[in-house]
Amino acid sequence: MNKLHIYCAICFLLIIQKGLSQNNSNNLSSSPYSLYGLGLSNEISTGKTNSLGKSGLAMPFNSSINNLNPASYGSIPLNSFLLDIGVKAEKESLSEDGKQETRFNANFSNVAIAFPISNNSGFGFTLIPFTNVGYVIQGIETGIEGSTETFLSNISGSGGLNDIKLNYGYSINEKLRFGLGASFLFGKIKEEETNFIDTEIININEDNFYNGFRLTTGFQYDLNNTLSLGGIVNLPTKLNGDQTKTVTSIGGFNLEETEIDIDTFKLPLEIGLGIHSKFNDQLFFNIDYKKSFWGATNQSDLIGDYVDQDFIGLGAEYTPRKNDLKYWKKINYRAGINFDSGNLSIDTNRINNFAFNLGLGLPIGARQNSRLNLGYSYGQKGLVSNGLIKENYHTLTLNFSLEDLWFVKRKYN
Repeated sequence: MNKLHIYCAICFLLIIQKGLSQNNSNNLSSSPYSLYGLGLSNEISTGKTNSLGKSGLAMPFNSSINNLNPASYGSIPLNSFLLDIGVKAEKESLSEDGKQETRFNANFSNVAIAFPISNNSGFGFTLIPFTNVGYVIQGIETGIEGSTETFLSNISGSGGLNDIKLNYGYSINEKLRFGLGASFLFGKIKEEETNFIDTEIININEDNFYNGFRLTTGFQYDLNNTLSLGGIVNLPTKLNGDQTKTVTSIGGFNLEETEIDIDTFKLPLEIGLGIHSKFNDQLFFNIDYKKSFWGATNQSDLIGDYVDQDFIGLGAEYTPRKNDLKYWKKINYRAGINFDSGNLSIDTNRINNFAFNLGLGLPIGARQNSRLNLGYSYGQKGLVSNGLIKENYHTLTLNFSLEDLWFVKRKYN
């Protein structure tokens, strides 16, 4: 392993430590829509998929880790060791009734490793955010029961859930691959509420902890040398929760402290199908469709109901000439679009999301499959209607997708 990869491996270990111990001040989101449920679902994944419209269910191993389908791990070349480290930066512009506000946040987005176990099987580990929470609501006016007077409140939320995922892929033959993924979901969502009642200030802090397991199965099938099919099933599950609540006065005196179990949060059945079409070694296309059956969970939020969610992603990559001596001809050029209908309905309005993506895969060092993957996305969430907020966002992602060869004897010293 060369020095660059050693340095990146050290960074990998440091980021794992940071990811597991990150506190709630390190938010990956500042969207007001992270107020609902367990927060916004994380859309950022590993490697090149961020620039391909978040698509890749049918895409076999192709120079970087594909965390979207565990079956892809069955096509990792023998002796390859893959490492993917990602960071994300996002600028959000919020619009509501003629008012505008801009927010910015940045943090790590993922760490992952993958390697073959045999000629026809591979294994991977990924640490990635599952949901992101980061919102601030100020100046909420509430009436005092039995009185005509009111008081003001400021509320903020932070944190989210992490996903530690183990993936295993197995190739039945040269055309068919199956995979199994197991996720451990865990994390803390913190809400702080400050109430201004006459001359009194009352602080209410709630720490909500969730954890649970989820299983994923997947397949990939190569119809021929140019066309592949893929699919996944994320099984439904329940996340257990408990809460620590502390109420303090202006002087910091504890008025109340309780620990209780809270309602479990249900994650729905999700199915996905994808197509990967390749034209020689220069161009390929991905098309993905996923459906999440949120309606079957019979859950609701404070102001809305969970409804079935549809996702469509399309992506393409073009490489002028992979083995050319000229650097710019070995660069991967990527583009994609993705749309999801949203999983929450507020007064019959859906909070949907649309994004357009561009990206580059820049070769690193002598290894053909080591890349610096750069991605840019512009998207919109929600709408300015019935008290809702329209959110425009610009997202930059950077992934070091590195490959090294292990257990290969050198021919020359």
